[in-house]
Amino acid sequence: MTTRRTLVTVEVRFVTDEDPEQLADRMREAVATIVGKQALEEFRVKSLPLEPPNEKDGLRPVE
Repeated sequence: MTTRRTLVTVEVRFVTDEDPEQLADRMREAVATIVGKQALEEFRVKSLPLEPPNEKDGLRPVE
């Protein structure tokens, strides 16, 4: 019996104080090591700040 090729999607959400881009790079490399670089179809990263922006960033509330 031959196995069929299967597309697998894995979603992971976590909270961190580290740089999301650096973590994403490490995770991408880990997945590529596990499945092989040619097998890695897509890797997307989306980060969402959990705290309001600092006033130092030049943003102010809309009045």
